[in-house]
Amino acid sequence: MNSSEIQLNENQHAAVYWNEGPLLVLAGPGSGKTLVLTLRAARLLKENPEASLLALTFTTKAAEEMRERLDKLMGGHTDRAHLCTFHSFASDILRQHGSHVGIHPDFSLITVDDERVAILEQVISNLKCDTSNIPLDRKNLLLLLDRLFAESYDGGCEVAGMVSTPPWIPQLFRDYCDALQKSNRLDYGGLLYFARKLLSQNAGVVRLTRLAWEYICVDEFQDTNRSQYDLLRLLISGKDSNLFVVADEDQIIYQWNGASPERLLALQSDFGMKVLQLPENFRCPPVIIQLANNLISHNQTRSAGKMPLVARKPAAKSPTLNVKIFDDEDAESAVIPITIKKVGWNIEDCAVLARSTRLLQKVARALSDNGFVPYLAQRKNEFECASISWIYTVLRLANARHDREFLRRICVAWKNFTGIVIEVEDVEAVAALNGGDFLRAWVDSALSKVNSAELNELLSLIRHDLVDRLSFIELIEWFWTQKWIDDEVETEEIKTWQDLHEALLREHSLDSMTLHLYLQEMDLKSKAASRLPGSIPCLTVHGSKGLEFKHVFLIGMADEVFPSYQAVRKGSHSPEIEEERRNCFVAITRAKETLNISWARTYNGFPKKPSRFLEEMGFTFRKY
Repeated sequence: MNSSEIQLNENQHAAVYWNEGPLLVLAGPGSGKTLVLTLRAARLLKENPEASLLALTFTTKAAEEMRERLDKLMGGHTDRAHLCTFHSFASDILRQHGSHVGIHPDFSLITVDDERVAILEQVISNLKCDTSNIPLDRKNLLLLLDRLFAESYDGGCEVAGMVSTPPWIPQLFRDYCDALQKSNRLDYGGLLYFARKLLSQNAGVVRLTRLAWEYICVDEFQDTNRSQYDLLRLLISGKDSNLFVVADEDQIIYQWNGASPERLLALQSDFGMKVLQLPENFRCPPVIIQLANNLISHNQTRSAGKMPLVARKPAAKSPTLNVKIFDDEDAESAVIPITIKKVGWNIEDCAVLARSTRLLQKVARALSDNGFVPYLAQRKNEFECASISWIYTVLRLANARHDREFLRRICVAWKNFTGIVIEVEDVEAVAALNGGDFLRAWVDSALSKVNSAELNELLSLIRHDLVDRLSFIELIEWFWTQKWIDDEVETEEIKTWQDLHEALLREHSLDSMTLHLYLQEMDLKSKAASRLPGSIPCLTVHGSKGLEFKHVFLIGMADEVFPSYQAVRKGSHSPEIEEERRNCFVAITRAKETLNISWARTYNGFPKKPSRFLEEMGFTFRKY
């Protein structure tokens, strides 16, 4: 790809050719922000052979998209650029310098809530303070911990946003963090917590990290929480730094995860950011841009100088906007496959968006009943197929050979995979005689119990490649070539793993790929299957962020559905309603050609009115 052949408008050009000093680019949907980011990165790296660039973003998908674009622009020579999520960056600096805060390079990531609950139970049982008021619902307690991590809480006497901080919270939080550190296992919140602790307490590490990256870019800044922002601040030397931030206050839809409209104001104040706006939209037809501008103008907390979107796509001759009302949600769902067939749209160009997963499940059933293949996107932290889950657990035990939890999990996974029972206590007894190596003891125990030549070959390879040495890449690539069980999920998850594997090897060289690096990066990524060719995505609005489709069906546009019941209860001018409005803004600006809006008179048997957002967009209603 030749960057000189790409046509840029005036503001895009100014952003791409911005050199020194902090800049905030307010980029609306469809404005070409990813193009601007990658073109600027490529230009800086090409013009200065000594330059280095760190680009931080909110999702793995966004980081991979930027990496692919930069690879094309640079011809694959992108070793001086590191494009990753905040969590991946935190993982990276903890691998290098985490020993300063008690974290060893081979730390493991906790991806299952049950493991966090087990740690929490142990912490609570050892607390010296009164524990009678600690909620018994441990999953809700995990949500509290997540909030504390997101808000950069450090274990002090007061928690920001709480009128009164219960006396057990500081000790519980500190002891939970201590338990993570002692076990060398971190959850997602702990990753950012210990990375911030490392940089805030060690001036030498801060200096080395700042020297490593001459330019720092942040994409989708509006989605960051306080913890991510505080980590960013530790990376920046001052107001004269080369910080380049892309954001859009109209697309803040993660307030539940700590995102806040005030963070953009803090950014401008903390770093003296100059501001450049990209209001031109190259994605949506003019009528959709008008709806979006009408809608978002009702948010009272928007910046005074925020420019409205400007449509740069010509108006289409065919109808762009279709609006329908139905008696109930079943009728609303049923018409979608009928419409796609009747109009003759390419199914890969269509998508269904809704505020809630429940409505999407109804649509998925309607699509399936009419011969279509729906794609319901959802995050999956762990592999589920018995064979794949087992081999992945083997890798985890190989990385932490004295970890009893991984030993327990490999015994459970092996039974699920083969039906053969190996007791944890028996392996521990054998391991006590050979230095406590659980993996070696487990493989020896398993080999003594198998009768199958196939399983004997598998275990012998594990002993050769993982027990006696760490040739894990060759092992897993061989494992993928075999058919272990008659289950289509195995084929699906092998394909998913291969895709993640290839992405990792594009990001990190094979020579530098250690087992702990591999597992840490894999555990940050969803194991959900990619969308199959010929399928129709059924997405929540959050899941559609960053995507675009020719034909969008936006369903459930009724009050107490979209906006949600919880937001409506908070009041018409509440922050919750404003966030719902931004959700709707994001949803309608996914459409490249047609937007099909619908709602029903009843949902789940309860009568509903049309969404207030429809009137705010400019729709008028006769007697309903």
